[in-house]
Amino acid sequence: MIQDIGPHRFDRTFSRAAASPNDFALCCGEDDVVLRRRGEGYALPHFAELGLAPADERHVFSLDGVGCYLAAMPADVPEGFESVSLRQLRRVRPMETAFAAATALQLRRWYRDRAFCGRCGHPMEPSTAERAMVCPRCGLTEYPKLCPAVIVAVTDGDKLLLTRYAGRPYRGDALIAGFVEIGETVEDTVRREVMEEVGLRVKNLRYYKSQPWAFTDTLLMGYYCELDGDGTITLDTNELREGFWQHRADITPRDQDVSLTAEMIERFRLGKENDR
Repeated sequence: MIQDIGPHRFDRTFSRAAASPNDFALCCGEDDVVLRRRGEGYALPHFAELGLAPADERHVFSLDGVGCYLAAMPADVPEGFESVSLRQLRRVRPMETAFAAATALQLRRWYRDRAFCGRCGHPMEPSTAERAMVCPRCGLTEYPKLCPAVIVAVTDGDKLLLTRYAGRPYRGDALIAGFVEIGETVEDTVRREVMEEVGLRVKNLRYYKSQPWAFTDTLLMGYYCELDGDGTITLDTNELREGFWQHRADITPRDQDVSLTAEMIERFRLGKENDR
């Protein structure tokens, strides 16, 4: 998955250190980030490589001991560099570059959207002690947004429930997914989302793994579960355009994808959904 970048080290520790020319410059636009072309892949650019003089850039994390700072988009992207969109980052390699760039865009969106206090409307200021935005007038403190959500693989013996979204750019096979609501356990979210989207009951819920998904500010939690009763699908056409059962032998391999959804589908295809 996109966060699996070992042996590289992603360090989220907050730092007040000023940027240097040899630190990474994460030049982020509204939905894109500048990367350096490196052979068949990409790399994060240093300030010196882009000809940028570090000023008041904001430290966001470190990669392999090198500071990573948000920076403004250059007026012109230099030769050998490329502006890569958030959607394109799913295909960027190596994975540590994709993960760092996507996380930088996530934090850039959060800083942009927290420019003003949601309580009193006064301009917010970055905290000097932690990764947070603070209102100097009323004292409200806000932290980077994370939306908990579930990814659900519903199985019936050797069959897996696959879906396809309605009205979204992604057109491939997916699993049931949805956000956790106020006052709801994650397990209740699994049962509710399956019932709402395809009209099925499930049992024997088994937590698999989580994934930070910077593309939608989400913390995903993956579950396998089994069909409980009749398998006739009643589709919520506002959310899905298709829902169907597919035998594991007929599932297309997806071992090169970066998502929790793809990994869970692939594990089912290989008969490993019950492995710990």
